[in-house]
Amino acid sequence: MTIPFIYSILLPLLLSLVMTPWVIRFAKKIGATDAPGERKVHTTVMPRIGGLVIFLSAGISMIAIFYLFPSVFSIVAENNTTASILAFCFVSLFLLGFWDDLKPLSPEVKFGVQLLLATLIYFAGFKISNITNPLGAGILDVGIIDYPLTIIWIVGITNAFNLIDGLDGLASGVAVIASLSIFMVSVMADQLLTAVIALILAGTLIGFLRYNFNPAKIFLGDSGSLLLGFSLALLSIHSTAKLTTGFALIFPILVLVLPITDTLVSMARRLLGSYLERNPDGNERSILRRLYGMFTPDKSHIHHRLLSFGLSHRNTVLVLYFVSIFFAFSAFLFIQINTTARAVTIAIMIGILLFLCIKKLKYYEIAIFNNGLMMPFYEKWILNRQSYVKLADVGFITASFFLSYILLNSLDLVSLDLLNFESTILWILPLQLLVLWITGLYQEKMNPIGIGNFLNISASVAYAVGFTAVVFAILEVLPLVPAIQFLIVDFYFLLTFILGFRMTYQVLRFWYNRDKPSGKNVLIYGAGQDGITLLHSIINSANNNLKVIGFLDDNPALEGKLINGFPIFGGHWELAKNHLANKVDSIFLCDDNIKSENLKRLKTLARQKGITVKKLHLDFQEIEVKTYKKSRRRKPKESVASYHNSNIVYPD
Repeated sequence: MTIPFIYSILLPLLLSLVMTPWVIRFAKKIGATDAPGERKVHTTVMPRIGGLVIFLSAGISMIAIFYLFPSVFSIVAENNTTASILAFCFVSLFLLGFWDDLKPLSPEVKFGVQLLLATLIYFAGFKISNITNPLGAGILDVGIIDYPLTIIWIVGITNAFNLIDGLDGLASGVAVIASLSIFMVSVMADQLLTAVIALILAGTLIGFLRYNFNPAKIFLGDSGSLLLGFSLALLSIHSTAKLTTGFALIFPILVLVLPITDTLVSMARRLLGSYLERNPDGNERSILRRLYGMFTPDKSHIHHRLLSFGLSHRNTVLVLYFVSIFFAFSAFLFIQINTTARAVTIAIMIGILLFLCIKKLKYYEIAIFNNGLMMPFYEKWILNRQSYVKLADVGFITASFFLSYILLNSLDLVSLDLLNFESTILWILPLQLLVLWITGLYQEKMNPIGIGNFLNISASVAYAVGFTAVVFAILEVLPLVPAIQFLIVDFYFLLTFILGFRMTYQVLRFWYNRDKPSGKNVLIYGAGQDGITLLHSIINSANNNLKVIGFLDDNPALEGKLINGFPIFGGHWELAKNHLANKVDSIFLCDDNIKSENLKRLKTLARQKGITVKKLHLDFQEIEVKTYKKSRRRKPKESVASYHNSNIVYPD
């Protein structure tokens, strides 16, 4: 079988190398070109019907292999109807993309045709109806959801390759890696026809990359990217159909993880971003407009983000090639594993790695804990509604109780019938809730949470668990030592839940004010108590246009340290460094003991960098309270604290 494989890669490679220059001239002649634009990376007019090369090279190669090695296509010969449907779908999709390259079509038309073709493919027998059981032997029948699963997979992968086709050679190179991966797993699964087609596709793309890699002479265009996505979606379904390993269903997802991730992240950030923005008239957008916005093109894809970090065009593509190869290798690792524990461990590691990579891209829209999307929920339903807080505490008490039982029971430290234990919670729940109420838990303000709140909440939880201990002793629910172990674990679980729930809003407010994308960047001069108080005031304020980026302080011992997560850059001399000064709009001076020469240098540096300096300090002023004439006694003077700030006036 080696000879068909050699022909399958060399023939389309040579055809692609020969045809691409001809297609470049043809594209320029008919005007099938892509002009530079706001969302485009290229700066010159480029031919954009590279899909014609893929379509012709792969098509001619398959016809040649059919006549040279008819045994490879024996299955096709036996199923003329299926072969005809497949041929019709591929030709139709190519024509759809080719027409879009010549005259852009609306998203509705493109999606409509893709849905129709995917439906034809489904009824032709290419469907995700049976998947291997990842938790054991046998096959899982997905039943009636096989149609939507198949449609979502085919249409999703088709458009995913269209989305990542934003840099020279990116979509083509990723498709080569995916095709070769599918070829190897098809050989393992004895899927000869799928292996040959995957190899033909890889050979075609390798030849095309000669002209498509940076600096490109031709683009894939929609005719190419849609055709690649459609082909790989079908090949990935068919390649793992006969694999018996329990984790075969992971293979196509990992092989195509880059286009899948880019698509899901793009849709998520566009949808979430619509909730962060308002229409020009100030009204909220309708749900339909938000959903439609998920498919609106932009310039914030993964490859665009890497470019914004300073990577060159070519290095960005090479980095994403490496990412695709890494996940393709992980896919092969998965299909070799039949042990659930090992597979779950590897899946968790890959998931964490993928999460960290996405986080590094710094998409503000999908950082829902940092961008303020969660705060309205807390403001409306939690902060001012004690009934919801009490309802949450009911859940925390129940969860803590059962988690403690599960933990200690798994360690063989508790021996108690679960049914009896479930009945125990029926009287423990109201008891602990009552103790929490009596000890003043629901009088604590949830924003902000300080040390005093922490101590009071801890005391309330300790009292609740303490009364539970008394009841345990009276009713002899558990022996003494297991009871102590259980109650200690229950205390820590319950304190974690209750305290964490009450601190969540303050944490969200802190993250939002720290990471908000807009606002005046502020440096606080003085890392003493006044500076810390001002920092807390800014980050806990619901409405301000200030964004603290750190501190300045002339004490050398403080340089490089953190205050509440904010860095102390050093003394006033740090302003001479452009990488810091360029980020600063204002400096808030909170150090009354600053030396006169240091203040003079600070003013000079600030004037040179165009930075506003404001002096702030906290002081106490005595005010006299007027009394009524009928009263013979005068009320004493009262002290009030106030902030004073004033702009420092620079000398001429």
